[in-house]
Formats: sequence, C-alpha cells, structure tokens
Amino acid sequence: MTEVRKSCNRALNSLRAAVERAISHLVNWKILDLGYRGRISEIPDVLRTVTNLEIHRARV
Repeated sequence: MTEVRKSCNRALNSLRAAVERAISHLVNWKILDLGYRGRISEIPDVLRTVTNLEIHRARV
C-alpha cells in the first residue's frame, strides 16, 4: 500500500471513529434511545452539530 493511500486511510478512519463516538454519545444521552422530541426537520442539523462537536473535541 502506498504512503498516500495509508495517509488517506488514517484520515478516513479518524473521521469515522469520531462519528461513531458522536453516535454513541447520542445513544448514551438517550437522544436516540428514547426518541427525539424536537421537530423532525431539525434532526439532520442536530446530528451534524453533535458530530462536529465530537470531531472538534477529539482533535483538541
């Protein structure tokens, strides 16, 4: 495997791990487990926000 490919895989795996942690946090916070009580149209924004916060937290 080339070094470029290895670098791309590391970056992708880092992002994937951050997203998996964000989903885990949502489940632990009972947001996904008990059901989302907000507007259905806001779910993508909520998930995007939590994912971005988790990615930022993982980099710090």
